[in-house]
Amino acid sequence: MRATVLGRVALFVGGAVALAYLVQRAGAGTIGEYLDNLGAGIVIPIFLVGAQHSVRAFAWRFPVRAMDLPVKYLDLLRARLGAEALGYLSLTGAIGSQTSKVLLLRKGISARAGAATVAVDAAASGIAGALFVGAALLVCQPTLALPAWFSALGGIFLGAGSGAWLMAGIWASQRRHRAEMPNMDDQPTSKLEAARDSMRLVRVGLVRLHGIPFALMIGFHLAGHVALTVATWSILPMLGISDSPVVGLWFEAGAKLGNTLGVLVPARLGVFEASVAASANILDLDPAAGIAVGLVRRLIDMVWVAVGLSLTTLWPINLRQRVEQ
Repeated sequence: MRATVLGRVALFVGGAVALAYLVQRAGAGTIGEYLDNLGAGIVIPIFLVGAQHSVRAFAWRFPVRAMDLPVKYLDLLRARLGAEALGYLSLTGAIGSQTSKVLLLRKGISARAGAATVAVDAAASGIAGALFVGAALLVCQPTLALPAWFSALGGIFLGAGSGAWLMAGIWASQRRHRAEMPNMDDQPTSKLEAARDSMRLVRVGLVRLHGIPFALMIGFHLAGHVALTVATWSILPMLGISDSPVVGLWFEAGAKLGNTLGVLVPARLGVFEASVAASANILDLDPAAGIAVGLVRRLIDMVWVAVGLSLTTLWPINLRQRVEQ
């Protein structure tokens, strides 16, 4: 346990050092010149980032309903925002954010059921992310005159996402006769038994969502990625960088690749800014412009972190109390 905490601290410190190095290398003054252009227009990307949280919380609703769990959409939205806040501020990173979703819903549904819904949602989110990055690279490569290998990389992502989607569908169709919910009144006697129950629930969710419902889940997650892309695009002209939507798409694709590589880094500190700076550098733009975009996106994230903490602290999620009433 101590080794795990020390490892997370080391990753956080490493991210902070990397960010400080990036700022020093690009020039704090140059970054500040871009940031000086911020104005009231920042409410647009703030709204769009909130919209992607709302859309992706709706996607999470699909496995919750498939497993007949008494959780309303607003509860899922609050749990998502709260979990993102906890994962952002703690040293647990993206993995801790997923765990926090289960913890925030524990007053009403079992951890086994909550973990299963999160797992099914994460599967749809992962497929959507791969499809989005693949499509983005295929669009950006010819439009922005990027090297041909970016198209090849985009094809790999599209193939991986499509293959995972196909395999999930085949797996679910082969298990349609095993879509009955396990008895959740029986308390597991060991962690292994609890894990088995969660896997059974994941199977139930995937089987019941097989076909159009799972496609809709992926579609909602893709819509969330599109909302983030428009948010990034709206930031670029505000900072005087570019007004091209394709450049916004390129920046967002680079950010997602960086976030994937830095999934274990708490708050992806330094990783997110480095990926956006690299995206700018590839287009022969000033890396300081990329860092400025990354810092604005981080500022917007902090706004929603504050909202998430407020919602889950001042308005705790208590599903058990609602059911008893």
